Amino acid sequence: MDNRLLYKDEEQSTWNIHKDLLHKFKPQRIRANKFYALTIDPCVSYLEKDLHEIMKYVIELMGDVRTELHYVVEQKKANNVNHIHCFVKCTNKRKLIQNFRIAFSTVSYHQSAIFDLESWKGYITKENNEIKTLKN
Repeated sequence: MDNRLLYKDEEQSTWNIHKDLLHKFKPQRIRANKFYALTIDPCVSYLEKDLHEIMKYVIELMGDVRTELHYVVEQKKANNVNHIHCFVKCTNKRKLIQNFRIAFSTVSYHQSAIFDLESWKGYITKENNEIKTLKN
């Protein structure tokens, strides 16, 4: 029976699989890179270079947690205060948000799933801003 679990039928030139092994050969869903969108709105006005330093600090605070952060700093239309749009790949979202709260002291944020990464990249670079990348 062991040699009959997976064998090639020479006449039909096909592979035959025993029903006990069939579940291992069913198509699996391919998981794409899981990024999520995050918009960070500091309650205090920061310069762009200060925001870059704060973002580096947040990545340092993540420690061993694998984090990939791609962000753009832009001015809000309503009050001309800089805010951050980013897309993040992180295994511990809760720790990342806690680190943003530590780094900014007062901050509001919005996170959501990204279904079309290219469209999100287009949206955050609509003012010809460069996407900056930080990894730990």
